[in-house]
Amino acid sequence: MADWSKVAAWVVASRPRTLVASLSPVCIGTSLALREVDEISWTLVGLCLAFAMFMQVGANFANDYYDFVKGADDARRLGPARSVASGVVSPSVMRTAAFCTLSFGFALGLFLMEFSGAGWPLLSVGVASVFCALAYTAGPWPLAYLGLGDVFVVLFFGLIATGVTHYVLVLHVGEDWLPAWLAGLAVGLVINNLLVVNNHRDADEDAACGKRTLVARYGQKFGVALYFFGSFVALGLCPLYEGGLLWTVWLLPVALCLGLLLNKAKSQKDYAKLLGRTATLVIAHSILAIAGILFID
Repeated sequence: MADWSKVAAWVVASRPRTLVASLSPVCIGTSLALREVDEISWTLVGLCLAFAMFMQVGANFANDYYDFVKGADDARRLGPARSVASGVVSPSVMRTAAFCTLSFGFALGLFLMEFSGAGWPLLSVGVASVFCALAYTAGPWPLAYLGLGDVFVVLFFGLIATGVTHYVLVLHVGEDWLPAWLAGLAVGLVINNLLVVNNHRDADEDAACGKRTLVARYGQKFGVALYFFGSFVALGLCPLYEGGLLWTVWLLPVALCLGLLLNKAKSQKDYAKLLGRTATLVIAHSILAIAGILFID
């Protein structure tokens, strides 16, 4: 029984509901490449996805450890039990797991760099990914504690993950890369709503322990406005200028309804449902974006 509880604790620490944040940008970056070239390397697609997944899981493990060290999990009421704070996983084991996961992801990134022919400039992306995965909650100026977590998510899960996937796939076949920044921005903003839900749920506890997320800093009403803003820009404005995203407009009413539910959320059950529905929205956005990018001229 104890062994299964530890397995469950590791699954929880990886935050499986949020792993769509790794899948979505790689899939959309792949569709952007397929729009421009006749053939892509599926091995490269797999490497991009593996790199993104290991970076995210490593960041989640580090977050579990460093939030515990900083006392951010001491009074958590509405969120799921954290693996280190609950005592199921020791702090040293979680810290080791975080560094090993990020190291393996970085090694995959080096192989991706060589296999794609992207060269050493791609190394900076790998270094920045590892550094920011740790700096999100670690160090004297952790990003999440300074209210920069949303910027991190939009930048790395949106613009960089989508753009790098697109870049290496077209470069590998000898074509020039034409960035599709609006596609990456839309992906990042939709994914960031997962973070907004979590920060809205934990706003009081975060404020009490000095974790100054934007929602903890400016209040839960601001969090609802941030959810609406991200949804409107991603699903309303970006499709106006990136034709491949046109079909994602149909998701805007759904996102706005979820924003209204966020405004009313009170219990752990409310937030769990909202997180699941927002994750489903990310998946639906990916499907419609991929279809639109591939089939709309």
